[in-house]
Amino acid sequence: SSITIYNTEAKGAIHNQLSKVRNYSCSEYLGTSYKSGEIINGIMHQDLMCLSFADESFDLVLSGDVFEHVPDPYKAHQEVHRVLKAGGRHIFTVPFYQIEFRDEDRVVIGEDSHPVFLKPPIYHVDPLRPEGALVYKIFSLEMLVRLREIGFRTALYHLHSYCHGILGSNAIVF
Repeated sequence: SSITIYNTEAKGAIHNQLSKVRNYSCSEYLGTSYKSGEIINGIMHQDLMCLSFADESFDLVLSGDVFEHVPDPYKAHQEVHRVLKAGGRHIFTVPFYQIEFRDEDRVVIGEDSHPVFLKPPIYHVDPLRPEGALVYKIFSLEMLVRLREIGFRTALYHLHSYCHGILGSNAIVF
């Protein structure tokens, strides 16, 4: 039997490579008007804070620069932990302050369910949203502690390779 993989994105280079693999699932977040698991125009919608998958569904979960766009990323990490099989892995990237101790909250959701901006908004390029994807949080060493509390044992890999075009000081994979 092959491993089961869930990619939190349904576009991009990693998706293109894995899309032909058996037991591969992928999704996008398509907005609050849909329920996790619904198929919209051929794309599965998943809210990472409330995944529709059964417990222990996947051996591997992949997410590339996604969790900073989730209003409650640690709730989403709990959901990823829930759907991972025992011994499963979540491989991900996020914006990460290497020398800060506390995460930077940029936007929170207010009591009226609307965003409350604590800092000027940052939007990242998003293939599905012309306006971009809002950044709620930039992570720091706090993330490693919070992930351990959820049940993850997180390793941090700092990548740097001239021949592969991986340059700069913040090429970190968790």
